Amino acid sequence: MRLVTLAFATPQEFLDAYHPADGGSLSTRTRTDATIGEDILLEISVPGLPNRALVRAQVMGIAFEHGLRFAFAPEDATTRDFLLQVARGDIAIQVTHRGHARFPATLHGSWAARGGDPTTAVFEDLSAGGAFVRAAAPPAVATEVDLTITAPSGEALVATGTVAWLRQGKDPGFGVEFHDLPGENGRKLRAMLRHASESANVVLES
Repeated sequence: MRLVTLAFATPQEFLDAYHPADGGSLSTRTRTDATIGEDILLEISVPGLPNRALVRAQVMGIAFEHGLRFAFAPEDATTRDFLLQVARGDIAIQVTHRGHARFPATLHGSWAARGGDPTTAVFEDLSAGGAFVRAAAPPAVATEVDLTITAPSGEALVATGTVAWLRQGKDPGFGVEFHDLPGENGRKLRAMLRHASESANVVLES
């Protein structure tokens, strides 16, 4: 699965390129040559995002004189909706840029405010630097949290982090920035994400 970067200069430019029918698609000019039906990993940049978003898509046709139309994968609907909310100004988030590529994974686990009781959670857009955590009642920005992420192998990866931004409304939750992940947990998380970036499959490496 190839990575294709789409950079939009303004939120309105992204909204103009978006088509809501059939699960959502983007029509945009790009220098990328692709085959209709090809699966692609899109890296989307829109002003206002805390980081570039990674989302799975499929090439569905030709757009413009030098462009393509990409259909969002149904399993990444949460990321698609988040992009739309940011572009429309429906949510305001604290922008914290990180130097880690994110992968559109969905992994189960739990989170807890430091010293509190754990709450079952789903982790998305995972990277070596952070993740998005679905939470019906997210903690306040700057809250320190304890995290347990269940890898596809069933192994629990333990981490700590700080809440960097919040998402309210549909599919609420929070973006967490991991603290340093030394030792075995950090190594395994980085190995899992390295494999994901190469194969588009989140599989924990030994």
